[in-house]
Amino acid sequence: MTAKNIFLNKRPSSTDTKNKIMNAAEAAIVRGGYSAFSFRDIAEEVGIKSASVHYHYPTKADLVVAVMMRFTDEFQAILADPEVDDFDARTTLNHFIDGFRSKNVERHSMSICTMLTADKHLLSEAVSQSLADFYQVKLGWLTKVFMRLENLPEDAARDRAGQFVATLHGASVLVQATGELAWYEKVASPWRQPSE
Repeated sequence: MTAKNIFLNKRPSSTDTKNKIMNAAEAAIVRGGYSAFSFRDIAEEVGIKSASVHYHYPTKADLVVAVMMRFTDEFQAILADPEVDDFDARTTLNHFIDGFRSKNVERHSMSICTMLTADKHLLSEAVSQSLADFYQVKLGWLTKVFMRLENLPEDAARDRAGQFVATLHGASVLVQATGELAWYEKVASPWRQPSE
């Protein structure tokens, strides 16, 4: 099975007000974190009244939870199944590395999850849980990838998945801090898989 580059799918533009609100909120979080926007900012960007934002999402926490739930669902929906016989774990891991680079590092932005994690002290319990839920999906899937790739038992594969995620996120932070894109490949290259 040929692995898909799971980061390169683009969300179709939406005329639905709720999705427009979520799109604006997600972009604002990526730009500046949880405190980077108000409902008034979102309303102005979407072209509606602030009361309309509150109608769909009574609180900021409600809005961010909705954004994270959508983000998690979309991420999960495009993941290849690591348990099918023809799953290509090597190509999948390389695509994950490349996709993380193209979606976050090359755009000189942090992932929505990195930005929310940096603001963890500001998050409500519900937002914190939605963030944790996303990471559990990512780690659970990568655990299965490493079980296939390295023939590891589940506990060891989960450790590898955590190391891998921490490496990519750390590499993206290093690039942002130094302005040197080359750091990403230097840090990520030991994880790259040779083609068969």
